[in-house]
Amino acid sequence: MDRGETTAQAVLAVPVLLLFLLFGIQVTLYFHTAQLAAIAAQDGAIAGAAVGGSEIHAIAAVVKSAAELRASEGKTPVVRRGISEIQVEVSLSVPSILPLFPTSVTRSASEPLERFVLEAER
Repeated sequence: MDRGETTAQAVLAVPVLLLFLLFGIQVTLYFHTAQLAAIAAQDGAIAGAAVGGSEIHAIAAVVKSAAELRASEGKTPVVRRGISEIQVEVSLSVPSILPLFPTSVTRSASEPLERFVLEAER
């Protein structure tokens, strides 16, 4: 082996290995934030679908859930309440390590609206 060849190989290999490591961390952060967004959206949908729940209850539940999970919100949650279900869409910011990677993730959840029916009406 020629003198200095190992050094030249290390100079080429270390940045590539470091880039792969940072890419793996960025992908992990993205999917972790996506999971947090899904949890917050589900919590909001459950709160909004409960008897007496509203869009405001859903948004409050999303904000509380995101704060408890220590996630940074990207945009205000979007709540759509239909005749029979409620849908909540949550967007969270992804911590950035590498450029050219998505900076936010959006997840949504829906729940059927609960109805209170008197015993006599059943």
